[in-house]
Parts: sequence; structure tokens; C-alpha cells
Amino acid sequence: MEDSIDLTYVTYCGLYCKLCAQAGRIPRQAAELADSLVKEGWEYWGDKELLSRLRELTGAAGPDFTGCRGGKCGYPGCHIRKCARERGVEVCSSCEDYPCDHVKALGKVYPTLIADGTRQREIGLAKWIEEQEERCKTGFCYADIRRQYEG
Repeated sequence: MEDSIDLTYVTYCGLYCKLCAQAGRIPRQAAELADSLVKEGWEYWGDKELLSRLRELTGAAGPDFTGCRGGKCGYPGCHIRKCARERGVEVCSSCEDYPCDHVKALGKVYPTLIADGTRQREIGLAKWIEEQEERCKTGFCYADIRRQYEG
């Protein structure tokens, strides 16, 4: 494992939290709408609860964000998170059994997952995180490609 890498937005399975609608797109959109409403004077004549809720949404990936690693996002009983912790790996792509059946199943829902894990292995986690930050700037979001899995 590379030293001093901030894994806050990296899930054990290899997704990047800022590419999720919940931690990326929705907070950005909520901030833009809240700012627009304030510019238009909403706080003087509009529904203050709406503005307050938008401000809450903008903090979804804020300084208190713990995501997958903090157990605050995703399925609470996630088998992948449990397995990674038991095996002592920070990201599944560093496991000798990658991709396992759990990752393959999730890959049916997130079609870039295994290719991203392979890329992590090739270039290292720090460089991969840089690439994901660049991907964020393009507007890419997992919700756009996510598929329903019926396994």
C-alpha cells in the first residue's frame, strides 16, 4: 500500500465516492440551486425549509464524510467491506483473489468496476485517485451507467 494516500473517497471494492450521485453530483447540484435561490432573494420570500434542505445536501460529501470506510454509505452488511477488512486490504484490487465472485457480481451493476480495479493495479492507487478526480470534472457519474443486477 502506498504511504499517505487519502482513501476517504475510495471504497473497498474500488468505486470512487465522488463519482456517485449521492456524494458527487447531488451535492454540486444542490449547491448550485441554493446559490441561485439566494441570488434571486429566495431567503426573503421563499420556503426556508427548501433552502435549508439544499444546504444539508451540499454537505453530503463534506468534511465529515466517512463513506464506505466509515460504514455510513452503501449496504451496512456489505460482504466486500467485511472481506477486505478481514484480509487487511485497503482496496480489493490489491487482493490476490481479485476479482472475486463478490466483485464480479458488483461489476454487473457497475460496469467500469473491474476495469478500474485493473487500472489501479497497473498505475498505483495514488495515480488512479488523480484520474478519478479528473473523471469527476467531466461530469461522469455511476448513476448514468449503473445497471440493475438480478443475480
